[in-house]
Parts: sequence; structure tokens; C-alpha cells
Amino acid sequence: MLEKMNCCPYTLLVGRVLLVLIYFIGGLGLLSGDIPVDFAASKGMPALLVWIGFGIKLLAGFAVIIGYQTRVAALALAVFTIITAFMFHDLFGTIFMKEISMIGGLLVLVAAGAGKFSLDGKLNK
Repeated sequence: MLEKMNCCPYTLLVGRVLLVLIYFIGGLGLLSGDIPVDFAASKGMPALLVWIGFGIKLLAGFAVIIGYQTRVAALALAVFTIITAFMFHDLFGTIFMKEISMIGGLLVLVAAGAGKFSLDGKLNK
């Protein structure tokens, strides 16, 4: 049964959406203006970079959800997550390890691509 799931386009669709939903929802803060600039500044991050980071979360998250330039968008989110993991979280703490796990999932997506049910899949036909 599991052998069939490896190529299942539905699994890739659901997996990629669930993987990046946290980024996309967090990035929506950019539209509402709910950006934790003060917290990031307390860690030494300039406000402009915080806004750019939330833009990456929003745009790259949306790109992965619809499956457009999925590998590039997932790689951008992986790089973003590496930076934030080391800047904002205790090394080897629970949240840090969650971030590292997310990076692993994003790298799998970089390798596998978006699958059949995506704009990438439609454009590559």
C-alpha cells in the first residue's frame, strides 16, 4: 500500500499545502500590519528585514500552495527558516528542532517538486 503512496499526486498536494500553511498564515500578518518588529529588533534584526521576511513567508508560501515555482519557493523558505532558527530560537530547544524539521520537509519538496496537481505540473506538460 505504501509503495503506491510514493507517487500519489494527492499526497504531494496535501503534504505541500500542510507543510507551508504555517508560513502562509504567518505571512498574512504582512497584510494586516501585525508584524513583530519589536521582538525581532530585540534580537538585532532590522525592521526592514523583518518586513522582507514576512513577504517571503507570504509569497513563497502561496507559491508552494498553488504549486508555482515550487522548488525555488521551498528553497527560499528553507533558507529563511535556517536564518530564523539560529537567530530567534535556543539551540537544540524544542522550537529550534521544529524549525530544523521544517527545513527537512522543505528540502524534500525541493527534491520532489510540486507534483501533478500544481501550476508547475500543468506548465510542464
